[in-house]
Amino acid sequence: MKSILKFALFIAVILLLVTIPSGIAATSDDIADMEMPCDDLEPIGVQTHSFVDRDGEVKLTVEWLRRPGEFAVTIDYYGYLTQEGRVNCYLDLNGTRREFITLRENISDRHQRIRILSFHPTVSRGGSRGLKKLTSDELVDYLLFTNAPYYPQFGTVNIEMKFFSHGRWDGDDNNNNENYKISFPCPIKVQAEDHF
Repeated sequence: MKSILKFALFIAVILLLVTIPSGIAATSDDIADMEMPCDDLEPIGVQTHSFVDRDGEVKLTVEWLRRPGEFAVTIDYYGYLTQEGRVNCYLDLNGTRREFITLRENISDRHQRIRILSFHPTVSRGGSRGLKKLTSDELVDYLLFTNAPYYPQFGTVNIEMKFFSHGRWDGDDNNNNENYKISFPCPIKVQAEDHF
């Protein structure tokens, strides 16, 4: 009789060990599907500029995000280099350079886009926070924004860019094919504060 009880207990333990992990996995999948949005990504200031020349259009958007000191830069490229495939970008943001950034997403009308974030956003999953899954056109580069001023009293955001693919370059045809250059003043109208 004791051996039958031990065997039944053994079977019960095996069944519990098999069913508990699958229940946990199903619950964690449900939680991952119900991610809570992150307010840190909400822009509180936006500056946009479009460069249009005979070779196409480049649209640049700089967002000052709700999380203090954080930015997002979106580059939309629709120039003649799109026929070469993926386009690469030289980018200088207030003296911090990236010499080789590949635009990530091909949009249906042959636009190519990349969105560079200054931090990796988080989301709420159940009672905890985790890293947000980035979309196909997003990239995190926190060092790129090291010299970018968040508040107006610290200066402007200066950006230079040029695009290249397979040995061909595309610059601002309105400016002797030099780098695309733009300076954005800060749209935030509040005084600096200590956030830490």
